[in-house]
Amino acid sequence: MEIEYIEEIAEIGDAFIKRFVLSWENFQIKHKDWIEKMSKQNYPINKQWYDQAYMWDRMDSTHPGASMKEALDFLREHSGTVLFMTEKGERKYFQGRKTIDFIAKTDAHQLADRIEYEWYESYRLGNQNMYIPDTLPEDLYVFDSTMKWCVVFTHETTGWEAEKADDWMKAAQSRYCIICKEPG
Repeated sequence: MEIEYIEEIAEIGDAFIKRFVLSWENFQIKHKDWIEKMSKQNYPINKQWYDQAYMWDRMDSTHPGASMKEALDFLREHSGTVLFMTEKGERKYFQGRKTIDFIAKTDAHQLADRIEYEWYESYRLGNQNMYIPDTLPEDLYVFDSTMKWCVVFTHETTGWEAEKADDWMKAAQSRYCIICKEPG
C-alpha cells in the first residue's frame, strides 16, 4: 500500500475537528443527559475530561456506531484516494518514521484491506503474546477530501464480554467504529 504523508496537517486537522468534533459548548448541549447521568455516578464529565478525551468520544452521538464489518464495507463503497489521520498527540512508529500526529492519503480499498488484516492479525497474534510491528494506529479517522463523510476505527470493542471471549475472532469482530455522513 502506497502512503503519501500530507504536510498541511494543521489546516486539515483543524478542518476535520471543526466538521466532525463537537465544541465543548455543543458537546454539553448534545450530551446533556449523559453528562448528568455520569455525574450522578461520581464520574464528572467536565472541560478537563473533554480536553483529554479521544476525538471520537467528542463526536455527536447521533452518528451511528458501527461494527468493524459495517465500517469496512462503508469504506470499500468509496473508490480512489482517501485521507486518514491519527488521534492528536498519539506517538507511533509507522512506515519507518516516528510520528506524532499525521495525516496521509492512500487508496480507499487498500486501506480497508490493511485495516482489516492488521486488526484481525493483531488479535490472533496477541493470543500467542506476539505482535505485528509497524501497524496503523488503532484509533484511525478516514475521510474524503470534501469531508462529507468519515469513518472512525477505534481501539475499543463493543464490550468487555467480547474482549474476554475465548474466540479471538469474536473479539476482533467487535471493534467499535463510527460512521459519519451527510444525510441523503
